[in-house]
Amino acid sequence: MRIQTKPPRTALYLLAVASCGGAPSGGSAQERIIVEPSPAPPGHLEIVVDPPPRATPPAPIEPPAPEESARAKMSEEEADRHAELWWSVLRCRKLLIGFSVATAVGAALVFPAEFTQCPGDEMSLDRCSPGGRVMVVAGYPLLVIGGLAMLSSGIVLGVTKGELRRLEQRVARRESRSLRWDPATARFVF
Repeated sequence: MRIQTKPPRTALYLLAVASCGGAPSGGSAQERIIVEPSPAPPGHLEIVVDPPPRATPPAPIEPPAPEESARAKMSEEEADRHAELWWSVLRCRKLLIGFSVATAVGAALVFPAEFTQCPGDEMSLDRCSPGGRVMVVAGYPLLVIGGLAMLSSGIVLGVTKGELRRLEQRVARRESRSLRWDPATARFVF
């Protein structure tokens, strides 16, 4: 939509026209308003209102397809197990990242509070300032629980990735052990 107006006298007038009267009545706050000089007669301003770009919904994540040679030899049960393990690896990776962030936030709260807000050697909250108490009370659970959960999710991720790798290797090994013709060497290979 293009609207042509006469040149404004002040920047404040231009701002008022662009924000109040320059936009069409059906416009929303999401639309961009561009004020640029018109290529036609000099001195005229052109207000262009572009609709906001439409966000497309993200495509669903699908597990990576095994190689064609492995896919041909993978049974339906193995394909289901492969997809299940792949989703499990994805979930464990997300959990590991989330718990790592929680541990980092807990450490960022606890360590500065212990060194600056809580002087003294005794282990009580009475020695802390009010801000230090809040930081210690919120930081220690995040640090301890996040650290333990990060450790356990990391172990589960390693075990699950190992199972997935062994399944893929087993399928590839089974395919490679079969007797087949190799055109490069012009003979049968195992």
